[in-house]
Amino acid sequence: MLPAEAGLETRAIDFEKGCYPGQEPIARQHYRGRVNRTLRVLRIEGEGSPGADAELRWDGKAVGRVTSAVRDGDHALALGYVRREVPDHAVLAVEGRAVRQLDLTAARP
Repeated sequence: MLPAEAGLETRAIDFEKGCYPGQEPIARQHYRGRVNRTLRVLRIEGEGSPGADAELRWDGKAVGRVTSAVRDGDHALALGYVRREVPDHAVLAVEGRAVRQLDLTAARP
């Protein structure tokens, strides 16, 4: 995983610093201007948490993977990497269950 996929490049990477391990892939991503996937917070309907590395699907295509999940009442909350071309409002599926993407910038109740 690249730091930019998790939204960490602005606070965790110094592009002015000298050489460091892993510099080449980080610099290549930065100067090409984008990543192929981004970290998203997911709300998964139904009982139980999805299995480790569960596949996220949209319109019948695999578009990402769940990295971790936890139960929260009658649903699960999860983190997952999703292809960047998938709209934030798209409803995904994992293990036959609906997955909604949560807005990280919105105020929480």
